Amino acid sequence: MLLSSFRQASVALLATTRLALGSSSSEQEQFKDVQWDDDNWVLSAHALDQGHYQSRLTLANGYFGINVAAAGPFFEVDEPVDDDVISGWPLFSRRQTFSTIAGFWNSQPRTNGSNYPWLYQYGWESFTAGIPHSSGLVVEANGELLNASVNPDHISDFVSSLDVKAGIASWRYNWRPGGYGDGTIDVDFQLFVHKLHVNKAAVRLRLTATRDANVTVYDVLDGDCAVRSNFVDKRFEEGSPTIWSAVSPGNITNVTAYVYSTLSGSDWVDFTTRSEVEDGFFSDGNGSTIAQSVQAELTAFRPTELTKFIGIASTDAFPDPQSVAWRASLSGAAEGYYKLLHSHIEEWETILTEDFVDDYRLPSGTLPDDPAVKELHILARTNPFYLLSNMVGPNAVAAAGNNTRLDTYSIPVCGLGSDCYGGLIFWDADVWMAPGVQVSHPQHAQNVIKYRVEHFEQAKRNVETAFTSSKNETERFTSGGAVFPWTSGRFGNCTGTGACFDYEYHLNGDISLAFNNHLIITGDADYFNDTLLPISNAIAHFYGQVLDFNETSSAYELWNATDPDEYANQVNNAGFTTALIQRHFLETNEFNSWFGRAQNTSWADKASKMRLPINEKAGIIVEYTGMNGSVAVKQADVVLVDDILHYPNPYSLANLDYYAAKQSLDGPAMTYSSFSVVANEVSPSGCSSFTYHVYSSSPYVRAPWYQYSEQLLDNVEDNGGTHPAFPFLTGMGGTNRVGIFGYLGLGLYYDKLDIDPSLPPQIKYLNYRTFYWMGYGINATSNSTHTTLARLPRENYTLPSANATYFDKPIPVTVGTRSGRNSTIYELGDEPLVIRNRPMGEVLTVAGNILQCGVLVASPQGNKPGQFPIAAIDGAESTKWQPEFSNITSYITVDLGESTFYRVSKLVMDWGNQPPSHFEVYFTNTTLPPFSTPSEDVRIVTSRSVDISAPWDPVTAYEIKTYIGNQTNVSLQESVWSGRYAHLGVKGNQFSDNATDGGTVAEWSLVQEGY
Repeated sequence: MLLSSFRQASVALLATTRLALGSSSSEQEQFKDVQWDDDNWVLSAHALDQGHYQSRLTLANGYFGINVAAAGPFFEVDEPVDDDVISGWPLFSRRQTFSTIAGFWNSQPRTNGSNYPWLYQYGWESFTAGIPHSSGLVVEANGELLNASVNPDHISDFVSSLDVKAGIASWRYNWRPGGYGDGTIDVDFQLFVHKLHVNKAAVRLRLTATRDANVTVYDVLDGDCAVRSNFVDKRFEEGSPTIWSAVSPGNITNVTAYVYSTLSGSDWVDFTTRSEVEDGFFSDGNGSTIAQSVQAELTAFRPTELTKFIGIASTDAFPDPQSVAWRASLSGAAEGYYKLLHSHIEEWETILTEDFVDDYRLPSGTLPDDPAVKELHILARTNPFYLLSNMVGPNAVAAAGNNTRLDTYSIPVCGLGSDCYGGLIFWDADVWMAPGVQVSHPQHAQNVIKYRVEHFEQAKRNVETAFTSSKNETERFTSGGAVFPWTSGRFGNCTGTGACFDYEYHLNGDISLAFNNHLIITGDADYFNDTLLPISNAIAHFYGQVLDFNETSSAYELWNATDPDEYANQVNNAGFTTALIQRHFLETNEFNSWFGRAQNTSWADKASKMRLPINEKAGIIVEYTGMNGSVAVKQADVVLVDDILHYPNPYSLANLDYYAAKQSLDGPAMTYSSFSVVANEVSPSGCSSFTYHVYSSSPYVRAPWYQYSEQLLDNVEDNGGTHPAFPFLTGMGGTNRVGIFGYLGLGLYYDKLDIDPSLPPQIKYLNYRTFYWMGYGINATSNSTHTTLARLPRENYTLPSANATYFDKPIPVTVGTRSGRNSTIYELGDEPLVIRNRPMGEVLTVAGNILQCGVLVASPQGNKPGQFPIAAIDGAESTKWQPEFSNITSYITVDLGESTFYRVSKLVMDWGNQPPSHFEVYFTNTTLPPFSTPSEDVRIVTSRSVDISAPWDPVTAYEIKTYIGNQTNVSLQESVWSGRYAHLGVKGNQFSDNATDGGTVAEWSLVQEGY
């Protein structure tokens, strides 16, 4: 049985938010055993799920990270699911826990996956290398080991938790060793990776037995984790309870990482029994495994504690890493666990506070009832936590003796506790992860920028490799340009996975956008002018020479390139990249003028002679010249023109609707966050921005820790063949952008603070994270109608680099600059500024519709991943509800309230591209579906088959056309009164004869009399 103190703690946790109770949503059902304590920001899981990567947690501090098992801070190897235990491209290696140090990349001639294998002859790859897994404290009792694979039948009262405010992982449960006898051991683990002193981590184990017992505790450094590393040395120290192991990243002989562990314990731990564990007791890995053991005497109900103090350092950031790691371990032990923990908590308290996260609570302090909004509120805390965990902050740099090497390694796609995507750096860091953090924590997000600065010299040398590409023309490229590779590790060179030419040239402009944002957010003009602007100029120089002049169109075009949509490779005149290059030419010249540098007239000339590929008939920007209507899009592409570029675009809404309908469900998680941001700016009516916001998060979030998968479905057989990256920080970064760039509509301009606010009806109030403009802290809050901006106290919210101009002068504020809706310039001084929201949610897409953006009642049937019921009533044809199964009638129910009733005269249905076979509409006042027995309360409005109005036509399938769904309009012979509840039931799927998925509903409208 649990001890009484633990019972009390558990009862307190059970009183917290349990998301799954309010909804039967397919996505939220996975959280039925998870609680969220909103007062303390603690996630608690009550189900033990061993051997699955989704259940593991990663802790990191930006310098190193570690992924740990569901049962405790152990090393773990995945159990196969549907015979799959493989991670994704390009490594395709075994899924297991991972730990590494920032910048600890290897060098190897090739790997299992590549983009351009023939490029291997010109340069080797560089992937993240592992270090020994350092946090394991394994217990042996009654002949059984308490480790990652402990028999779950021997575990009871399991609770694991993550303190999001403080970065602390905990596990507590009862263990019956061997599964027999009447005695149990209360096991209590705690782990943290120190956020301030980045070479330190600690694990505390407390054991309390109900009967006297003797146990052996093993302190393990597990070399199975040190993949792609070479063993260097290891030792069992005689003079102190310390072990250590050292490895070098493969083929990098001048870099070594040291991992130290020092044990301490309470008086009942017998350190005279300390001994080195024989090789082979634990898996040897690459030879770097080492372990020490001690005996502990457990007296009934007397807690016994053991603590391991970890020290980690590598040559990349420290010239003498062994001394650094050794001192970190021993000084941690000398300081003691709780004092070390206190300084760790204090550092997190300076970083992730209430005012630096988006807050969805109502002014009363309560959370809305909507489960989707509750989930967004939780994610507004967990997402920045995971992102900031992988960034080194300014205090940590200072605490390490102003070690400026610490924050120069950017952020791998899945952080420092995973080797997904080989631990390489992609555009993910610059475009998706950084921006939402950049506005609130610019000194942390500078990790991303500094990495690009570090590799600028290599980027200049990369231009010399043009001979490997279609741009192999003598003297085409002159000195002064720079091109960054698509993927980048230790060297920043062009490789088989990271081509510099004939691939995703947009990366270079993406990098420059992050530079521009840094200036606008921090006001750091000196750093921008001296360090960043020269890189932007070099990129513009390269862009000017990589373009080709099309004599037929008299336009400069980019040929043989790939836009962000990686389903379309080596195309000409790529839409997003063309717009990006145009803006890069113009904005780089603007910044040159601002800082007194010479402007380049050839860039302005080329920008004026570039033309976006347009399909005038459909009124959209196409992804590339020659695109046809059969296109399926992997991820956000053309829509990014309206998301991250200051680009005047008359095709914005048509682009959004067209490409939303073409979006592949097998694409990565970050796409729908971009759709949400753009929808909130350009949609004239409805609440699809909210639908897309939920799309960007809920289908990708995994229990119990609210970490993201790259894919809607993790089964490789069901998701198009992708072994999903996990935890996918790119998706977390995408969702983290929506509040500030979507609902507030923050536009980053260097001469004005620009917003364009609009809240969807589901969100009644939003207190945005503190954000900076030109180095000054600003708070914004929105209710349904207005947004209030306020400058925060300068003594607490002014960055060291702030632009002095605005210290005592008002900040110029504009509204909707890119859309041109309002040319008024406001001033934000010491008094708050109130701005009217754009009332998008109040405008009906279908006149007289009583359902749009209404309150949904939880459906008894499930939906296909990401295809939520809200999509059927959000006023947008581009979003769709799709029930899970076609062979049953699935319902959605809208609560119209008890105070107002309507005479309904017409039904307007848009079924999308997979119309159901049959539909029925009901009104009730009290009864909820399914409607199994007749009732006076149940009034049927219509029940009929669905006729296909827009059948698939192979003749016109390849034409690019404005989206038109299958539609059914029903005019009632006599108007009928609504009830409290309106219900739509659908069954079947006419997409194919053997379709098992439910039919789609793009929009359901009930039109009141008189419209």
